[in-house]
Amino acid sequence: MTSTEAKHAFISYVNEDTQQVDGLCKVLEAAQIPYWRDRTALTPGDNWKAKIREAIRSGALVFIACFSDNSRSKHKSVMNEELTLAVEEFRQMAPGLTWLISVRLDDGPIPEWDLGAGRALGDLQYVSLFGDQYATEAVKLVTAVSLAMGTNGPDPATTRAAVEEAADRDRPALLRQLTKDMVLNPARRIELDELIAQETKTILTAMRDEERFPTQNIMGANDNERIAHLATVATNYWKLIEPFCWSLQVAARWAPDAAALAPWTNALRAICAQSTEIKSGIEALLALRSLPAMVATFTAGLTCVGQPSWDNFKTLLVDTIITDRNTGQRTPLIEATYPWLPFRNADLVPHVLARSAIKDEDPATALAAFTEGKVGKFHTPVAEWLHHVLRPMFDEQFPDNATYTNDFELAEVMMGIISQNQALQLAGDDPHRQAWAHSSWFGRSAWRSRRGYATNPLVEIAQQKLADGAAWPPLKSGLFGGDSERADKAISAYAEDFGKAGNQHL
Repeated sequence: MTSTEAKHAFISYVNEDTQQVDGLCKVLEAAQIPYWRDRTALTPGDNWKAKIREAIRSGALVFIACFSDNSRSKHKSVMNEELTLAVEEFRQMAPGLTWLISVRLDDGPIPEWDLGAGRALGDLQYVSLFGDQYATEAVKLVTAVSLAMGTNGPDPATTRAAVEEAADRDRPALLRQLTKDMVLNPARRIELDELIAQETKTILTAMRDEERFPTQNIMGANDNERIAHLATVATNYWKLIEPFCWSLQVAARWAPDAAALAPWTNALRAICAQSTEIKSGIEALLALRSLPAMVATFTAGLTCVGQPSWDNFKTLLVDTIITDRNTGQRTPLIEATYPWLPFRNADLVPHVLARSAIKDEDPATALAAFTEGKVGKFHTPVAEWLHHVLRPMFDEQFPDNATYTNDFELAEVMMGIISQNQALQLAGDDPHRQAWAHSSWFGRSAWRSRRGYATNPLVEIAQQKLADGAAWPPLKSGLFGGDSERADKAISAYAEDFGKAGNQHL
């Protein structure tokens, strides 16, 4: 952008930060945001002071100040003069207007420039364009600048490109931030739908990739090597679904209705369908294909129970119907998957997976701890693994570990009760089928409450149901068909199995 007449974002920085500012400019260009920068806007013979003053006072809809140790160490600089002009402009603006945006290029502080009226530059929200959160913060910046310039934010193609280009470590936080930005904005619903559809396509394409997710061959010359390989494949499935789960967590918590959740319910159906695609191969590897759906299902359940949002629970886990490709049977999502489903042909793998994650060990080292008798097996390995790997995703919903653990175990039990209800409904009035109608959602809560390590969440839920009666929130949302007797029957049936599960390894 070279004309000071056109409206733009003004970028202020010191020359030593040119390389990092080049990256910032590429982000703005990708988002089609016009900007003014001395390196491109000034030509030989220009009165640079006058041009800069005009660019700030006449054309800048946003002033972006880039700070680093390079800028902080300078007692005199053109940037300081630019910022002085910017502060003068800012003081004349109406309160609450977004115009002056600070960008940190390193982890140093924002300088304490006096903005007047008791305000300082550090009081304004800033963006940090460095480190692991670069992609997420860049999207925040683009969104803020776009809104300040009178647009609705980056266009859908730009948003999708940002996700595709983000490093693997950035993708979960980036998907969460983008979902936050769009889920409550009806004007961006199409864009959000396209974003989740793109992420779903990425997951499905990867699941079909035999090199990344083999189904025909377990690598290894002996049993231990093969177990370690299975644990590695399971970890890769988790890394594949993790960004989607971070987005799902936001949607399950804040989406206002079933229509707003449609991108995620469509994705869950597609992921489940891919996991049950009829295919020959090694059973242990084929079973691992259900891991993404299982983790996503529990993510949704934990989010909704912790919020609580029973309407969204019903939409995501009960009203989302999965069709079994082998039998044609239509089953609610909460019945179509369960914690042990991915490991039904690999008993030791979840133990290795859990220890590898919790102790930050490679699978071979984690396996050796068990085979060499250094440690005993987990009582609930799948639940212990989920409890550990999902924790960062819920840092905003559950800031403290005690609340996270309490609601994690409440979610296990509530999903078990509702799953039990679904199993009983599928059994109908057939006594023989009812005898086999059991939930498969059990975890650490059964074992821990049995041994007094935690309060019994099943008792807590049953007592709350008794106190609320027909006004119990899950019933009011339509769970259990809104039928209080059905809820009581499910709680009672699940309680019998819950007591048994406390004495077993799950």
